[in-house]
Amino acid sequence: MAFLLISEVLAALKRWRSKLAGERLLDSVPDVPYHPLPDSDAAAAGEGSPPSCCVICIEEYERGERCFVMPGCAHMFHRECMRKWLRQGNPTCPISRAKLVAPAEERVSTAEDMV
Repeated sequence: MAFLLISEVLAALKRWRSKLAGERLLDSVPDVPYHPLPDSDAAAAGEGSPPSCCVICIEEYERGERCFVMPGCAHMFHRECMRKWLRQGNPTCPISRAKLVAPAEERVSTAEDMV
């Protein structure tokens, strides 16, 4: 019985740490204004063109709207959509499933603190 209780507490702590790490990531990455790319033959054909809508909420981005760009894979989402995604315990990019990574300067300082 004690083993089950300890394992539940450890699982809850792991979920809490994951959510906290996601919140820190969101706070450390600045917003980027959305600007649609000019039409081109490749974009018209759907080749290599970035999505014009958030894949989490499926709503179109508006010109100048502040968005969150994932460090590493550079996929873009509405900040609030990404916040909800992370709070649900999803530690990866919704498109590429790349693991969330803090910006390089934060990783360096954390590594230096450990030495």
